[in-house]
Amino acid sequence: MRVLVTGAFGTLGRPTVAELRRQGHLVRCLDLPSRKSRSVARRIGQGAEVLWGDVRDDGLVKMAVDGVDAVIHDAAVLWPATEHHPEIAHNVNVGGTVSLIRAMEAAATCPVLVYSSSVSIYGPSSDRVPPLKADHPVHPTDHYTRHKAECEALVLASALPWVILRIGVALDPQARDASPEAFRTLFDVSPDNRIETIHPADVALAQANAVDCGNAVGRTLLIGGGRDCQVTHRDLFGAITAALGLRPFPPEAFGVRPFYTDWMDTDEAQELLRFQRGTFDEYRRDLVNSLARIRVAATPFRPLVRRLLLRYSAPWNRR
Repeated sequence: MRVLVTGAFGTLGRPTVAELRRQGHLVRCLDLPSRKSRSVARRIGQGAEVLWGDVRDDGLVKMAVDGVDAVIHDAAVLWPATEHHPEIAHNVNVGGTVSLIRAMEAAATCPVLVYSSSVSIYGPSSDRVPPLKADHPVHPTDHYTRHKAECEALVLASALPWVILRIGVALDPQARDASPEAFRTLFDVSPDNRIETIHPADVALAQANAVDCGNAVGRTLLIGGGRDCQVTHRDLFGAITAALGLRPFPPEAFGVRPFYTDWMDTDEAQELLRFQRGTFDEYRRDLVNSLARIRVAATPFRPLVRRLLLRYSAPWNRR
């Protein structure tokens, strides 16, 4: 099959392109030109067709979907940028999806659309008995989740064959771009909040397998790592701090805020797409290995790093 991947060189698009090529598909990549994306393209884009430009560009999108059998739509402005620049983010997230759907509906063939959504559109659900199921009512709570819900509605209303994947917390152990706002949120969230993680490579496998899985068409599927990846916020934060060589933070550093993550019922998705491979323990080991140099270099400064991180804790600063 010939498959178009939007946002092809981002966190989810990058491993998806690699997985599609491993499976023998012909891959067309669409992404914004930047120093980072061009660097990624040089590493993984060889053998794939690369188009540079904006998903809101109707002419470019029309050219991108020409002749493809499926589209995996990963291009999006993510949180927290959605909250700082909501109008721009809406234009990209929703406007780009509109442009893509129009181009696909007008194409000579009718490609399958695999839309990358998020478990966060359910809103906080810690007061309910887990796991979340696909038919659980959605409750968007911020710009990011409202954009996801609006895009899902557009997909459902389209004339396309579609698969919606509501993805859990896709953690890349190689990521180095945590923002101050991310640390503030990590401290605000209740340590008991449920989280289901999944490795981006497993998300990529689910997306790649969805493009030619006829039984998945017309379904909304929950994409998480499964029972071996169902942890708490305390577990996740502890894994991050331990990989940095830091002592655990005191309970007083954390808030009571519920967050829009939860454990999920992924049985149907796993039966159809066969994507679950990694576990949280494996993620923890990968994180320790990927941060080895930083951990060693920061050894003399660990107390200082710990104090600096605590400055992002509103509960701690209110003491």
